[in-house]
Amino acid sequence: MSKYLVFLLTVFCFNVVAQKTIKHNMTQKVLLANMRKAADPKDVSKNWKTLIIKMEMSIPMQQLKISATGMYKFPDKSKSIAVIPAMPTVTQVFNGTQAWKETGGLGIQMKTGIQLAFAKFECKKTNPALKLTEIYEKVTLDPYLYKKGKFSCYKLTCTLPADLQVASTQIFVDNNEFLIRHSIENQLTEMGAVPVSINLSDYRMVKGVKTPMLMNMNMMGIEMIGKILSVKINQNISDSEFKFPGK
Repeated sequence: MSKYLVFLLTVFCFNVVAQKTIKHNMTQKVLLANMRKAADPKDVSKNWKTLIIKMEMSIPMQQLKISATGMYKFPDKSKSIAVIPAMPTVTQVFNGTQAWKETGGLGIQMKTGIQLAFAKFECKKTNPALKLTEIYEKVTLDPYLYKKGKFSCYKLTCTLPADLQVASTQIFVDNNEFLIRHSIENQLTEMGAVPVSINLSDYRMVKGVKTPMLMNMNMMGIEMIGKILSVKINQNISDSEFKFPGK
């Protein structure tokens, strides 16, 4: 499972109902193994210490483009930066113990309680070396196939830790190449828990991991398109990148 762009899923949302089709005889153990092999055939991600992703996000309706950067230092540090023309830059950080959002010119908002716990969970999700069963409390394979666009997909329901008070994640995996084509999550935001959905396409091999280069998203009826511009692995990232401002 590619987790390059998990940091974006806290922002863009919509909900799509999948159409149930026929029963299958796939076992969960075999499916998870096939997913792992499809995404990371040589098991290279276990050697990743750092990851830097640069993306371009566009909102056609508003003719707006956003530059987004995600920085990850495994196992417990993450930082995302969103640069929007004529708007304050938004930076979100989890440094292993603290989490906060900094908005240019408007100050810092600390994350505490459930928000802090959720930031820790989201950082854990970005680690490509972890299996789904190591991230979620429980993973369950639905007995039916589901139609998602042109794909016939298996559906996995992934249960988050109970203390996060957030509904389960649904992941749809095509029954041919075993790649994730669609996911639906409930993210904890300033507006509360909201459903988040993303379609993944244009898979390419990047640094040994098959990665979706194109993401079609929608937030409350607003279409958004995300494209990966670059991926850097195991470059030095100083801990100062995740240091709380002023310390």
